[in-house]
Amino acid sequence: MRKALLLIMIVLFGMATAHAEEYTYLTIVEQDGTKTSMTAVGLSLSFNSESLTVSNAYTGESKVIALNSLVSMNFSNADETTGIETMDNGQWIMDNDVYDLQGQQVPKGRRLVKGIYIIRKGNENRKLLVR
Repeated sequence: MRKALLLIMIVLFGMATAHAEEYTYLTIVEQDGTKTSMTAVGLSLSFNSESLTVSNAYTGESKVIALNSLVSMNFSNADETTGIETMDNGQWIMDNDVYDLQGQQVPKGRRLVKGIYIIRKGNENRKLLVR
């Protein structure tokens, strides 16, 4: 019974670890609206009674945040501080005006190649990274 329980715990832990590695960034939001996105690979978090320290061994990034100012933390595949959304290559942009970084409009329905685009829908503009 103990061996079976241990095996189940190892399998579940392994699945959780593999799932967490799919995310590229950790974004931290503070009460004043400040957002900090850090690369998730090589990331370590440590807490004490008053603060959270986030460090990345690979990039050298580090940030200390007072716990009383911490609003939320989430993992994602986009750096939420750039304002650029990401999308896998092969998806289509339909019924919106799409422009490349040179200001040239991309014909509607055309498959987008890797790069950064500006999408205009009505009065709203968005930046998009196609991988």
